[in-house]
Amino acid sequence: MARTETTATVETPEKDITWLQTLEEKVHAAAGRIRDLREENATLRRRVEELEERLAEAPAAAGADDRWAEEREEIRGRVERLVEHLDGLLDEGS
Repeated sequence: MARTETTATVETPEKDITWLQTLEEKVHAAAGRIRDLREENATLRRRVEELEERLAEAPAAAGADDRWAEEREEIRGRVERLVEHLDGLLDEGS
């Protein structure tokens, strides 16, 4: 019969710990990333709140624009009537 040799892998205590150290590094890196993401999330939430507040105020500003447009049209109408009145007076005097 042919003899088959098997190679047994013998792990020393150093090799046993290597995977644990690698795992520990990955866990620390993941924890750091989670911390960074939480900070970014908090910053983004504050920004969303600010933008929502500005959006809530926007209709008031849009109303102000409408009021300015109405006032401008009223003034334009008055000026046009004054010009017509002055033209009428000038035509009478000629």
